[in-house]
Amino acid sequence: MQISARMDEIDALLETEGMPSYSEMWATNAELREELERLRERLAMANAALSTLYGDLLQTELIVATASSVDQIQRQLVRLKAERKAQAARAHERFARRWGMRED
Repeated sequence: MQISARMDEIDALLETEGMPSYSEMWATNAELREELERLRERLAMANAALSTLYGDLLQTELIVATASSVDQIQRQLVRLKAERKAQAARAHERFARRWGMRED
């Protein structure tokens, strides 16, 4: 018996039991795996963001502790903010390119 004939037989049996066909379950499984991968990537992005924020906190403390003036603190914080904004934009763009969507 060919595999496709056997699958048709299984699908018919599942249908009589009120269950989705094997083909439908296979497609659903593929969709769920893709969604899981997308969520894992978002989690990795969130973890990276938290790590970056912690690093920024440490860097801010260092800037404040070593600066000789308020103006110097302001300049360094503006530069840090600009660097982080560009870094975040690149991360979001990579995610959007990979998943074919625009993340805001």
